[in-house]
Amino acid sequence: MLKAIIFDVDGVLVDSMPFQAEAWVKTFKEVGINITREDIYELEGSNNKKLIELIFEKAGKEPEPWHLEQLPEKKREALEFDRIKPYEGIMNCLEVLKRHFKLALVSGSHNDTVNKIVNKYFSNYFDVIITGSDLERGKPNPDPYLKALEKLDLTKNECIVIENAPLGITAAKRAGLYCVAVASMLEPEKIEHADLVLEDHAALFKYLKSLIAK
Repeated sequence: MLKAIIFDVDGVLVDSMPFQAEAWVKTFKEVGINITREDIYELEGSNNKKLIELIFEKAGKEPEPWHLEQLPEKKREALEFDRIKPYEGIMNCLEVLKRHFKLALVSGSHNDTVNKIVNKYFSNYFDVIITGSDLERGKPNPDPYLKALEKLDLTKNECIVIENAPLGITAAKRAGLYCVAVASMLEPEKIEHADLVLEDHAALFKYLKSLIAK
């Protein structure tokens, strides 16, 4: 029996990925690494440490300790936070879902960014919040979703995950969770390892509302 729904944040709850990606593009350019927004979209969901390591690896370089420490801060400074907005309809959807299920939030973003988004738009919606700052191993490792299960005090068969990113989907599947993906940023074929792929947020809202009737 379904008792909880676990949501990713960027690209699922808020339309933030173009701004998150552009902030990373500017930040990596400062250290001589040129990337595109698409590079970040494909790595979305990983925590800052993992993302930096993967971008440096792709560039054939090795990050130094100061990169891991300072680049996330530079990225947060470059992020145009005020341009981040919830997807139209998401708050009404959460309001309805909260009457029937526990709701959890699992993000690879830094604790400061997640808290700013939650405090601005989603206060009192979520029973559990896991950020990229909470665990050493982030997505695609299963740890964030396993931690959410632990805090919800539920089994994997009592929860589903809503994701939009390849690494997030991998993390959910490694945790043994049923994963629904919405193609908000990438082509559907890049997230086809989810159990169910929905083409847009309209399809997502229809699916989520169908869960209440079951």
